[in-house]
Amino acid sequence: MNHLNVPFDHKLLRWAAVVTFLLSGLFAGPARAQYGLNPTPDTLTQSVLIHPPIDATGEGLSLATSEHTYKPHLRLGDQLGRDFGVEKLQEDGIARPYTPGTRGKQNEDWYGWRRDVLAPFEATVVRVTEPDTTNQPGTMNREAQPGFIVFETDDASLVYAHVREIEVEKGDTVQPGDVVAKVGNNGNSRAPHVHIGAWTGEGSLGGSKTGGTPLQIQVDLYASERK
Repeated sequence: MNHLNVPFDHKLLRWAAVVTFLLSGLFAGPARAQYGLNPTPDTLTQSVLIHPPIDATGEGLSLATSEHTYKPHLRLGDQLGRDFGVEKLQEDGIARPYTPGTRGKQNEDWYGWRRDVLAPFEATVVRVTEPDTTNQPGTMNREAQPGFIVFETDDASLVYAHVREIEVEKGDTVQPGDVVAKVGNNGNSRAPHVHIGAWTGEGSLGGSKTGGTPLQIQVDLYASERK
């Protein structure tokens, strides 16, 4: 049939049907918008929102982060961990975590080294451990004591690991963005960074691997505008 001979109201009806079909997919629930997806509440859909954990202010600097693969056999602080560091945009347009030409052989070469570590949210400090050694970049000391801080709220617990020069004590209350330590490189770490793990329910950082639910770490990128 020649479409030019189709009455205008029929064409309009066809377009209305097409638009309705497309919008039904666009605004469908998560299970319908993607074929075969049937999400159910589980550990991988639960998260905690935190203030950016490192002060990365400065020309060309930015917060760098990478997430760990979910590993239920690890301790709660490691099951859904996330690492944070600092990188700088170079003249060639590539962001790097350490000064070009140094190859990052010294901790001082890294842009994140000894930068301020900031509290994740309003919480109580329930555990503090100072590191007993400092690692050389590229190596780690699994036997050494890492520096870490454990924060707790009514809803969740969260740990900062591989920190140094800790400025808080057990029992202190912190607000989001408070300076609590410096970025370090100690324990099970190969370079200056902060490892963050969070969980809810029963269970502790170094205790039983069961009894708690690990949480994904989400960063509140609008945090600075809330002050």
